[in-house]
Amino acid sequence: MSRPQPFNQVLLDCVDDGLSVLGNEPKEAVYQYLATIHSLDREQIPDKVDEFSTGLRKALGGASRVIERLILKKLFQRVGSTFRETADLEFTDYVMDAKRRFEIVSMKHSDLSEASRSKKGQVSG
Repeated sequence: MSRPQPFNQVLLDCVDDGLSVLGNEPKEAVYQYLATIHSLDREQIPDKVDEFSTGLRKALGGASRVIERLILKKLFQRVGSTFRETADLEFTDYVMDAKRRFEIVSMKHSDLSEASRSKKGQVSG
C-alpha cells in the first residue's frame, strides 16, 4: 500500500501547477523573487502561506488572484473536495480549510486500512 503524500507536498505540487500556467521561466522567476525579496524558499511555502500569498501579489499584481484560484482549485480537487469561493475568505483561509479536509480524509483512510487489517479472514459484504 502506498503512503499518501503529506499535505505540504500536495500543496507544493498544486503551487507548481498553478504557477506553471505562466510558463516555466516565469514560474522560476516567481520562486526566485519570493526567495530573494521575501526570504521565502519554495519548501517553506506550506508553513508560510500568508507570506507566499503576499509575495505573489507583489510579484504578479492582479494576476496573482487568478493564480491563487488555480492553485486552490487543484488543491481542493486533490483533497477530494470542491473549491467554492467566498467573498470574506483569503487564500490562507482556503489553504487551512483544504488542510483540515485533507487530514479528515487521511484519518478515514488510515482507519479503513486499520480496520481492514484487523478483520483479516472476514468477508465483508
